Amino acid sequence: MKEHEEGYSMPLAAPTFTKPPFYATPDSKILMMAYRADPDAVAFEVPEPLEPVEPNLVLAWLGDMGQPTHSVELYHECLTGIMVRYKEWTGWYINYIWVDNDMALTFEREIYGWPANLCDTTPLKFYGSQVIAHCDRASECLMRLSMNITSPPPIRRADNAIEDRFAELVDADFLQIRKIPNPEEGGKPIKQLLLIRPEDFALHEIWTGTGHLEFGRSGLYPHLHKLAPVEILETWYLKASWVVPYPKVIWDNS
Repeated sequence: MKEHEEGYSMPLAAPTFTKPPFYATPDSKILMMAYRADPDAVAFEVPEPLEPVEPNLVLAWLGDMGQPTHSVELYHECLTGIMVRYKEWTGWYINYIWVDNDMALTFEREIYGWPANLCDTTPLKFYGSQVIAHCDRASECLMRLSMNITSPPPIRRADNAIEDRFAELVDADFLQIRKIPNPEEGGKPIKQLLLIRPEDFALHEIWTGTGHLEFGRSGLYPHLHKLAPVEILETWYLKASWVVPYPKVIWDNS
């Protein structure tokens, strides 16, 4: 195979995923909570050269995502993100993420540095006004988020307070560390800081209510449970769409 015949990603003769941009469709359904966590637990999760942003803002996200670039159906995705800064930039650093689709897993790790692991397929559940989301891996519960919708329907809302609060807490770029180990013993890894700016974001539906988030205790993720909320700011159920473009490298360890 000549170099010009290689695919964008491996396997080079049959790439697992295509080039960016990636489109999250309006079918994407997400249960989300913005909260504050223990400052020491947050600081432990944030790698150099990033720094946590006060007051230790954390995002929990469990959703069924529609992204036809690498999946023609919905796939399950769960993550935690920490608000961080680097020089003049601020944004979300994803410290844990799980998906139940190997195409999503490979593009998230290889292009964007999101540290994706596999999870079980556990779609969002709806019981009247209640929405329940799980993140399980090998039947071990890692995250559980429950919400009871209390906001009025969009057609009866007097203002855009819900949308404005969502934008205030969540609307930000991503600042992500992409680390690739060196295969040689003692070799220096490739470590890059990526700026990822989602484009064309649109809220198609959003609801608020009372929420409860809990993390399981896991031998594989021994620090995960330490990110439990100490103050819940908002919980939402939403449908949204956006485009994830190519990232930009703003720092590396070369």
